Amino acid sequence: MSLHRWLYRREYGLRSMRGDFDNVMNLVYGSLTDFEHWNDIPNQTSDYGAVFNLEFSPKGNVLVAACEKKSILFFDTVTQKQTYHIKDAHNDNVNCIKFLDERMFATCSDDTTVALWDLRFLKKKVRSLHGHSNWVKNIEYSHKDNLLVTSGFDGSIFTWDINSHTEQGLIYQKVFHTSGLMRCRISPDCTKLVICSTGGYLMIIHHLDLTSLHKDLNGFRPSIYRLMQMGHQYIPQAAKFDHVFSKKQKKNRVELVTDFPEENDAEVILALQIHPLGHSILSRNISYDEKTEWSCIHDINEEPTDITEQVQEEHQSSKRKRKLVCESEDESQSGMGAGGDESGDSTDDLLFSINRRQRVLRPRLPGRGAPPPPPPTLPSASSSSSSSTANNTVPSSQPQSTTAAAAAASNQTFVPDIWAAEVTVQERAIRQNRPRNSNAVTGYNYVYAISSGVLPAIAASASSNRSGNDSTNNRSSDSPSRRSGRSYRSDAAANSTDGSSTSSSDSPPYLPLGRIRVRPLIIPLKRNNYYNRERKIFENPKKLMYYIQEPNKGKGFIKEPSFSADGRIVCSPYDNGVRLLGYTETSSEYPQHFQEIETIKQKPRTLCVLKELRCHDDKVLSTKFSPTEPLLATGCKSGKVVWYHPVL
Repeated sequence: MSLHRWLYRREYGLRSMRGDFDNVMNLVYGSLTDFEHWNDIPNQTSDYGAVFNLEFSPKGNVLVAACEKKSILFFDTVTQKQTYHIKDAHNDNVNCIKFLDERMFATCSDDTTVALWDLRFLKKKVRSLHGHSNWVKNIEYSHKDNLLVTSGFDGSIFTWDINSHTEQGLIYQKVFHTSGLMRCRISPDCTKLVICSTGGYLMIIHHLDLTSLHKDLNGFRPSIYRLMQMGHQYIPQAAKFDHVFSKKQKKNRVELVTDFPEENDAEVILALQIHPLGHSILSRNISYDEKTEWSCIHDINEEPTDITEQVQEEHQSSKRKRKLVCESEDESQSGMGAGGDESGDSTDDLLFSINRRQRVLRPRLPGRGAPPPPPPTLPSASSSSSSSTANNTVPSSQPQSTTAAAAAASNQTFVPDIWAAEVTVQERAIRQNRPRNSNAVTGYNYVYAISSGVLPAIAASASSNRSGNDSTNNRSSDSPSRRSGRSYRSDAAANSTDGSSTSSSDSPPYLPLGRIRVRPLIIPLKRNNYYNRERKIFENPKKLMYYIQEPNKGKGFIKEPSFSADGRIVCSPYDNGVRLLGYTETSSEYPQHFQEIETIKQKPRTLCVLKELRCHDDKVLSTKFSPTEPLLATGCKSGKVVWYHPVL
């Protein structure tokens, strides 16, 4: 149906046919053409630098551009002319602009600050906000809580109460922190928060409550949880946050999105947008080989089923089976222990604490078949040192050494088995461009140790103590194993002062390894099978709906795609131009029915290229649709701004 035929039927009040509006919008978006170019200087960069971000006012009458050289530009959308500019708005690149209402807007910069502005008086900032320690890349505003939300490359998300005022400035709070944070977006209804990172995953927080977010997700590290899922290795330090994925979490429930096209090994998710009606997530990532980029659309809606409940049901059933088998094995092994284990090194020395998911070694009393005594309390450092000085001639076979070994085994010590290092994006780019034969040394921005709980403390002591015990045959208390314990402590102290930020609570305590006699771990086969069967690691739900491959041109720059006002069209930067992408060839809306969405999830589809527009002389970095009309603006690396509108 032609556009005139559709207008004729609408004028006479005739009932529209199914698919008529899709055809009309397809004609509108398919006829978009450039009609106005600002700063069109061939092969020359603008005095304001590259255009990193574009933002329309809520009514669509003003367009604001964030530029590379510390500047902010203002345009009238009716005449497409520049009306005002602010030089030195920040002390570094201006990255993002966000309107809070019709007159107030906020900007963020690489100078780690956020600024508030008033359109009615642009000669001076309303207020500057200080709190981030690295580049600030994103700004959002929650109308429900009246809070400004900012995120930066320091991995922190801050909330600011712009209506408060104290002697120190605004009241702000760090509500979440994760390594590799890139962008965060809030849905239009302010009920969801979406986070993208350099780890190749998205995190959706449903039923968002910014006032309690810091409490509900305190200590949760999505990167460690994702490491557990990818390695299929149970990490208790991460698994203790399984409850944040359950639907019993009434506020701030978490979902991880990790499904991408088969050819796309997503590494860094650079850009992030949310559908204007809150239906989906648009992201743009770089593959691991850094040769291609991919634009992907994931469904944002909450899954109807709770996968954690299924895991808990399987856990309960396996727990009952394991209890029956363990009881029968204990009875049979107790009879064997009373019969003829002369050496005393039977499997009864290894007792499992399944519910705590730790292996606990308990020493046996002298004699065959004697049950293990309860572990004594760990004496203080002063008392242990005095007793060791007074009784330095006591042999290791006496009960005092056995008691000390039991006390050390019962103490829950810190055993670091995961080391994480955070490096800024700027430093990462410098390292990639540095030649391999370079001798330059640069430190990490932040290094810390994590105790996952997989490696038992006694097992770690045994592995470090084995070489010393074998070489000296336990000749004296000043064995190499004890000296190795002291050297480990000194190395840890040296590392804490060598550019790595570690707190006192995270540093491993000193263990007198020379005084601990550890038996080898002998794990019964059947019991070990039930022990491992309890460790359920659930998979993330499928969310991918649409995708398309993009060229990786203009490396080192973030390219911002955008949705149209009705969410039918995606404008994606494509080399020196843009591509208009749709879900179907007729520019239909995003699927609304549950069955259709589930069908697409099982077999994601490729986005349809509706039109390709090349009107720039350099790489396009930013795109934005007007919220009130089919008007599009794009900005490129050389500082040129191009306007597009439909020509019917």
